[in-house]
Amino acid sequence: MKRIDMQQVKSALIDISPYDLTLGGIDTVQTGELPRRIAREILGGFCVCHGTAKVLARHGLDVRADRVKGYELLESLFQSALALIDQRPFSVTPRSSSLNRMDVDGFNLNGGFSHDGQITARAFMTAKCIHFDAATPFIANIYGPNKNVKDGLPLICDVKRYCKDKGVSAASMVDNLPNNYNIALRSEYYEDLLYDYSFCYDLDLENDIIVVMLLNEIEYGVAHGATDPSPRVKGQPVERPIRHIELQYAEEHHYQEWYDYYKLKLTPAEDYKGENLSLPYHGPLERPFTNIVPVRA
Repeated sequence: MKRIDMQQVKSALIDISPYDLTLGGIDTVQTGELPRRIAREILGGFCVCHGTAKVLARHGLDVRADRVKGYELLESLFQSALALIDQRPFSVTPRSSSLNRMDVDGFNLNGGFSHDGQITARAFMTAKCIHFDAATPFIANIYGPNKNVKDGLPLICDVKRYCKDKGVSAASMVDNLPNNYNIALRSEYYEDLLYDYSFCYDLDLENDIIVVMLLNEIEYGVAHGATDPSPRVKGQPVERPIRHIELQYAEEHHYQEWYDYYKLKLTPAEDYKGENLSLPYHGPLERPFTNIVPVRA
């Protein structure tokens, strides 16, 4: 974590609970300083919001029973922040797109799923390795509340800073994930990025709902992943819910343009066949990952 800008890490973590927010669904326009602050941080690469449980409690709601309202609140903040950003400079293949969401299981196998309802549905696992999501300049991942989960902390990797430090292009550092639509970091860069340019916030994902918002486009962006989750108590059910939000092209063939731009393959992904998608993606790591940033409650 020696190359991480700790001032940015501090400013990009936002407790939303002191703000006056409206619980009106995903299309609610949140106003005031908070969405402006979020927009500034996203343009810097990333923004993470927590404190949703306190906001819900203030409205007489419970973080577990009313989880969907928490998701809607965080998505409305993401949408309100994006509305303040000129997205055109970050779209390498500018085509008509719209924001869409998908609820996934971040621990168990997801079955019969199509990311946009147009490609063939398939069974898949969420990726924990450091990766970029394909063909979307901005993304948000909402996490929590977990149940019986050890680790599984969202990881942020500042590829942009690495490229500036090393004088390399992000496009030269990536390759396809096998049987997957997302984009992996090549082995020769992976551990340097993991140990020197990546970190996790030590957030309470058992009792809160948080959102990680990223400038995801490979040329400009920040990659992401997660520490590998495991059951806190073996043999008991595990819940690691995630809502993923991304921009999706209106026309399916526009995805081919994006993959072509980065000289990547676009091959149909089929049902998950046990591919390694864990944080040690290229094989055993040289040492444990310990870049965990404490978060004051």
